[in-house]
Amino acid sequence: MRHQPCLPGLDAPSPEATSPAAAQVMLTYPNIPGRVLCERAKELGLAAEIYVDSILTRLGIPFAQFGEHAAFDRLIWIGSRCLRMQIKSRHRMSQTGYDFEIRKGYQRGPIGTRPYSPGEFDLLALVGLPHDVVRFTSEWRLSHRIECREIPYLRAHPGRSLTAALADLGLDPVADHVPTD
Repeated sequence: MRHQPCLPGLDAPSPEATSPAAAQVMLTYPNIPGRVLCERAKELGLAAEIYVDSILTRLGIPFAQFGEHAAFDRLIWIGSRCLRMQIKSRHRMSQTGYDFEIRKGYQRGPIGTRPYSPGEFDLLALVGLPHDVVRFTSEWRLSHRIECREIPYLRAHPGRSLTAALADLGLDPVADHVPTD
């Protein structure tokens, strides 16, 4: 049997990250303990970003990823216009839906979390990951909610909230070739 050594600088994942016990816990997502949710926050946030990438790809919208240094996660192109998109995810629902506090930073980081300043991004993608649902908005608020009753519609028509958000920004989605589904 052949053995492929790792490339220099490309280390194998730590044993605890790939242990059968860790995999068993993650297989029960979203019903995972809060401790695991916190430990895997970056990975789950990335999963939400990839879900948004999937929606954008299916809608034929070109995008570019950005690193953690920026106040936005993606650049998207609508016609000749470039827009900045921030992606926020939730992994637990309240009684009424997914509640989002639009803040940047990390709670346990050296400066904690703080609100975004107006103008740091153009569009917001709100992701309820357990239900594979996203709502796009251009509305500037410190908190948003995806209500339980919205989930079936948003899942069935993933592009419609993006079309509405673009219209709120003064863009004509039809003229700029943005499909709604």
